[in-house]
Amino acid sequence: MVETTRRKPFKISRTPRREIRPESNKLIFLSCEGNVTEEEYFGRVTEIYDEVKSKIQFISIKEEILVKKERDRTEEEIRELGKSKPWQLLEKIEKYKEEKKDIFDFDKHPDDEFWIVSDVDENTAPENLEKWKETLNKCREKGYGYAISNPFFEIWLLLHHSEITDEDKKYEVTNEQSYEPTDHFKERLAALGVPLVKKKRKHIVKEDYDREKIKVAIERGKKITVLEEGVPKGLGTSVYKLLEKIEGLK
Repeated sequence: MVETTRRKPFKISRTPRREIRPESNKLIFLSCEGNVTEEEYFGRVTEIYDEVKSKIQFISIKEEILVKKERDRTEEEIRELGKSKPWQLLEKIEKYKEEKKDIFDFDKHPDDEFWIVSDVDENTAPENLEKWKETLNKCREKGYGYAISNPFFEIWLLLHHSEITDEDKKYEVTNEQSYEPTDHFKERLAALGVPLVKKKRKHIVKEDYDREKIKVAIERGKKITVLEEGVPKGLGTSVYKLLEKIEGLK
């Protein structure tokens, strides 16, 4: 059994962000599908790469919604929390750019990058496929990046700690194999001694991720991932491309 009682999940700071543009010609803006695991991971990345912390900005669900107890959330707030599909992440970028244009002066900073962080999972199911393709096309047209994991983000976390196994590959999403919900990758992480701490949501443990592990994950990601128009064809993740961009901010 994995001992987790002394571990504390990583918490994103709840202090308000300064409403001024950091002194940099280039910023990276992230719009993440998950409102806990992904943002916690990239929050940890900003700690590890402290020298570029101010150059990474999160396009997030309002934090006052996240910290509310579920029973205290309004219907509108519940709907807001559910807006995590790729096409909704794209909408958030557009809304954010409009709301923050006076602060970040985007027109004068063409090198800024906008990324969505999302999963293949059920997003490529028949009922979602048209919107999925349309979203990626719009990202390409606008020059936005997309970091996509197949089947989902936990595969990227796993690459920090392990090579991929044949058993892992059974859960990839392909044209021939549709997505099936699974705890396989969560169980793999737990077996490796780096569990996601489960409360109401899945939390990372920040000490499980450091600069060296990120470098290992990048190399493993490159090795296993075959991309077709930026999307992993089978098991894999293009999150490594985003991490390379972040490393390049130094």
